[in-house]
Formats: sequence, C-alpha cells, structure tokens
Amino acid sequence: MAGLFSVLTVSSGLGFYNLSLYMNVLAANRAFSVAEVSGAVGVFFLAGGVAGLAVGRWLQHGDARVVMVAGALLGGTALALIGQVTAQWQLFVLYGLFGVGNTAVSLLPATTLVTRWFDARRRALALSITSTGLSLGGVLVTPLSVVLLESATLESAMALMGLCYALAIAPIAVFTIRSFPGSSVSTRSAPVLGGTPLGEARRSRFFIVVTASYVLLMGTQVGCIAHLYNRGAEVVGPIEASFAVALLASMSIVARLLGGLLLARVRMMPFTLVNMAGQAAGLALLAEAQGATSLWAAAAVFGCTVGNLLMLQPLLLAQAFGPRDYPRIFALSQSVTTLGVASGPVVMGIMHGVGGYGLVFWAAALASAVALALASTAGPMPRGELP
Repeated sequence: MAGLFSVLTVSSGLGFYNLSLYMNVLAANRAFSVAEVSGAVGVFFLAGGVAGLAVGRWLQHGDARVVMVAGALLGGTALALIGQVTAQWQLFVLYGLFGVGNTAVSLLPATTLVTRWFDARRRALALSITSTGLSLGGVLVTPLSVVLLESATLESAMALMGLCYALAIAPIAVFTIRSFPGSSVSTRSAPVLGGTPLGEARRSRFFIVVTASYVLLMGTQVGCIAHLYNRGAEVVGPIEASFAVALLASMSIVARLLGGLLLARVRMMPFTLVNMAGQAAGLALLAEAQGATSLWAAAAVFGCTVGNLLMLQPLLLAQAFGPRDYPRIFALSQSVTTLGVASGPVVMGIMHGVGGYGLVFWAAALASAVALALASTAGPMPRGELP
C-alpha cells in the first residue's frame, strides 16, 4: 500500500492537479490561448481513457511492474518535452502521450492491485488509505511545482518535473509492487481468480447504470473543481478562494479515510447514494455562496464527497463482479466515464460565458441530482464476489 500511495501522490500531483498550472504557464510563455491548452487537457483525459482499455487487458494477467514502469517512462518523457512545444499539434500529441502514461500509473493499476490483495471486508479501508495519495499530490506537489516554475525557465522546469515523474515512480514500481499475492508476478504464475467474466459484467444493468451515472458525476465534479478557484475569486478574493480549494482537498482526505472505516459497517450502494446527494447539495451551496463563510462551508460539503465518490466507483465494480476480470471491467467503465471528465471543464467554461458561475454550479448540482436518480435504479448488486 505504501508503494501505491507514493505512486499516486506523484502521478496526481504532476498530472491531474498540475494541469491548470501548466495551462496558465503555457498560455503566458508560448502564446497559446486558454482554449487551445484546454483542448489539450481534453486530449489528456480522452487518450488516457482509451489507453485504459489496453492497460486493463495488460494488467489482467501480466506484470503490473512492467505496466507502471512503461507508464512512468512515457509520461515523464512527454511531460519533460511539453516545455519545448512551439505548435498546437505538438501540444496535443504530448498531452495525449502524457495521458496514456499517466493512466498506466494511476487509479487503474492501483485499484486492480488493492482488489486482488484485499478481500471485500478490508478492501474499502485499504483503498481509502491508498487513494489518499491522489489528494496529497495536490497538497504537496502542486505548490512545489509553482515555486519551480517561478524560479526557472519553462524548458528547464518541465524537464525537471518530467525527470522526477519517471525517476520517482519507476523504482517504486520495481521494488514494491507485486501483481498477485503469493506469486512472482510473472504471467505464468498468475492465479485463476473468481468473479464475473467481462462479457457478462458489461451487459448487466448494474454496470450500465453505475457507469452512466458516473459520467455525470465525474464530469460535474472535475469541472467544478477546475472552476472552484475562479468562483471563489469572483465571490470574495484570491486568498479566500485559494483557502476554499485547500479546504476541499483537506476534507476530501478526511472524509475518504472515514468512509473507508464506515464501509466495514454499512452497505456500499446506499453510502454511494448519500455521497451523490452530498455532491449535489455542495454544488448548489457553491452556486449561492455570497461571502467567505458560505463559500468555505460549501467547499467543505463538496469536498466531503469528492474522495469518497472517486473511491466508490472501483469498489462498487470490485464487489459486484469480483477480481477475475476487474482490470478490464473497471477500465471499460472508466473509459466511458472519461467522456464526462474531459467535457466537464469545457462545458462549464462555455456556460460561464453565457450566464456566469451561478448558472454553472446550479447546472452541475442538477446534473449530480440526475446521476443520483439514475444510480438509484441500478437494482440489486450482483454477487460476483461472495463474502
């Protein structure tokens, strides 16, 4: 778990949480428009979603260390070269390669390994601890990246971050990761695991409904996180807005750890629905926030759901369908969910131009409520993994 925690801290910090930082720096230093860099961010998510299908197939029986080392080298190289771009097509290609590499070292391999190594009773807590690295990356890595980009040239700063990405993740994967419990992680030693085959799982009502609801949930979640700072600066000021972002990340960590403990005592699907309702409520409060106190309270409510909802998608699929084909099942669900993740920030940016952030956050709250209503129709959870 410690190895996966560290990998997620680096990959999320230099990947997901730094995307808005790279956007501002590239727009300022390379004369790219914000729209052009936003398009590249969309390519990052879409390429990662498509690549996840291949990564999931590779993880099914192959060596997870090879997957993660390859992802670290590809992602680190692409990140280092972003500082050298001079044309939009180069930006899109490198962001796409970065997205592919990041997929191979992020949530897909991490949740696959946790699913295999921990049974249903302990899996939620194990995943809550491991995935806390995702939030910690934004807390620790992003501020350091800001200092680096302010004190060095774009070329040297991006090269150094790319080198750190590769050299931090690859050794951790080689020395701490094991694909299967009690095996040498080679393909030949991969055990036969119980669970539902991919073909049966993807046709099930539960898979289709959960995946569809997560398209809306993650699209609104990622989009609102991307626009939260601007919303706060509009309501109060930059300092108060930055505190709202920090509060969201902090509450995400605390609530995720509490959620991992609580899931040992409550049913998973009702807990998921409660968090969906919490996201809708938090976004509605952000739409109506008029001062620092109301902004911070709304960000805290929203933050309590962010980490849990991200953790619950793989947990639901693992419990419903078991570890047998989990890498490919989650990769398929995640690739569809990526449609919402990639389009959320863009759609909200367009809506802001039409009606301001009040409209944006109310629309996001409504979309989250629709996701809640949809998820409530998923029916009984399949019994792919018996207790």
